[in-house]
Amino acid sequence: MATKIVKCSRTVAYLPSFHAARIRWRTFSSASDIRDHFPELTEDTAKTVWPDKKLGLLGPQDKRFLLPGQVGPCVNPKKVTDQFKVKAVESPVLDLDTALPETLFLHHSDIAEQFLTSIDEIDVDFIDREMSGPTCTDKLEYRAHNCPTLLRKEFKELFPQRNIMDGTLVIITISLKTENDMTIWSSEVEQEREKLLEMFIQGAVELCQAFDDSGFWADFIDPSSGKPFKSPHTNFTLFETDERYRKLGFDIRDLGCCKVISHPVWGTRSYIGSLFTNAPLNHPILMNLSYPH
Repeated sequence: MATKIVKCSRTVAYLPSFHAARIRWRTFSSASDIRDHFPELTEDTAKTVWPDKKLGLLGPQDKRFLLPGQVGPCVNPKKVTDQFKVKAVESPVLDLDTALPETLFLHHSDIAEQFLTSIDEIDVDFIDREMSGPTCTDKLEYRAHNCPTLLRKEFKELFPQRNIMDGTLVIITISLKTENDMTIWSSEVEQEREKLLEMFIQGAVELCQAFDDSGFWADFIDPSSGKPFKSPHTNFTLFETDERYRKLGFDIRDLGCCKVISHPVWGTRSYIGSLFTNAPLNHPILMNLSYPH
């Protein structure tokens, strides 16, 4: 089960494993290709009438309804919705939405809309404390932040050939719950970190590819080197103990001999990675992680 918090500048979700997150990225990638399987509806296509008055059922099939039983996909829901709105205004037929009692679904929709419009007035800290905690089976936390201008200045050296000061920039932090405490170095800790490093890189490469396929740029920081994985070489780094992670909700503890990052929930039993993209915070790839399937 995934827990989701959506605010003006952040999305938070918890998942049981990295494998579950990768399945959702793949699910979106498969679903996003639906337009490739159906032709684009044009004005000429929209005027097609089937069956043909002269040829009957032997005439050319209406391209809007390609599936058996003369069923077709709704490739432009907004346009269809707008058409229905126009018909509802122009038609003298009784409006059933106003004539019939409000359904339970509409009632819930109105309440949700009122909540979203007044979310700025709600205590954000209260939301985080009461709703964003993971369950006992969740081992991955996913946070997507809209990056403000001041914070972009601290990351722009990581991508010298890309202007991240303009347009959208979202920072995604992926936290993995560890079995061992990262403040104590041992062979078990080293083995677990190597395993999580491989797991993170595989998942981050797949997530970046999903963004690329959707027409957006994305790159992640290799935790082993602190440098961008796909972008050109740079001398600047972002290791998991970097002080900039404080501005993303983490704590950096100085142990004297070394530093360690601390997760707000899992403490020092965590492994942190980050990814950057210019996809908007409400993009389906990002939102798809927050909804159970």
